[in-house]
Amino acid sequence: MKRGYRKAAFLLILVLSACHFSGCGCGKKKEPDPESQQVLKLTIAPEATPTPDPVELNPDAVVTNGNVTMVNEYLAGGQ
Repeated sequence: MKRGYRKAAFLLILVLSACHFSGCGCGKKKEPDPESQQVLKLTIAPEATPTPDPVELNPDAVVTNGNVTMVNEYLAGGQ
């Protein structure tokens, strides 16, 4: 029985030391790359899209609820 415990203890120490050394980076501190630390600046240019007049569209594609008019682009045919 003692031999079984020795093997298990040896394997446990081996696994724990492998996990420790693989995750620690051997104590070296890496200086962060300044380029990777910068915030990305994105600019999105708005595109002008024509708004069709709901009166000229298929009546099935236009729904009016109170003062809100909604147009179903799929039923309108992408005009």
